Amino acid sequence: MIFSLFRASELKPNRLLISSQGGEIGAGMDLGQWVKDNNLDVEVIRVCASSCANYVLPAANTKYLRKDSVLIWHGSAWQSNWHVDKEHRETFKTYITLMRQRETDFYANIAVDNLLTTYGQSKFNFLDFTLSLFGKETVGYDYSVADMEKLGLVNIVLLDGEWNWRAYKPGKANLVKRIKLDNDFKFELRRFEI
Repeated sequence: MIFSLFRASELKPNRLLISSQGGEIGAGMDLGQWVKDNNLDVEVIRVCASSCANYVLPAANTKYLRKDSVLIWHGSAWQSNWHVDKEHRETFKTYITLMRQRETDFYANIAVDNLLTTYGQSKFNFLDFTLSLFGKETVGYDYSVADMEKLGLVNIVLLDGEWNWRAYKPGKANLVKRIKLDNDFKFELRRFEI
């Protein structure tokens, strides 16, 4: 729907304002590619999670964050911990192979290290286990602006001069863990490839 509305619009907007919990991997890449193809900026209104954080935000020319914009990563096509029941494994294998190749190409096209979506999982799985011992639930992880830039998410603008959503949404702060890139991290395109 958004694609047809944009095509039909006489005056084309240059910024997509978004709040999304995410969605299916292919649909997320479709929207991200559309953002890239139309040279759009993206502004996160409330939350940009999962496929939104994976594909839509990174594809933007300029990425606008408000002081209370929440970003959440928790995996992607390349994550290793998919749980698929036995009867759907072959169908899933075909689907995920296609999505992995598409995701690798997508990130190479926008000059983002495809480790972005899975880096926190090894750290997060440990954190998740540790926190579960204390009865806390986590839904994903985020990065500092500096670490996002190291991963290739450049042109990040802080609309309020700060990005510290945990201070503005303290009740949700424990749901998203901050993951720090290792000191020896080196940017790489096509890190994961079939």
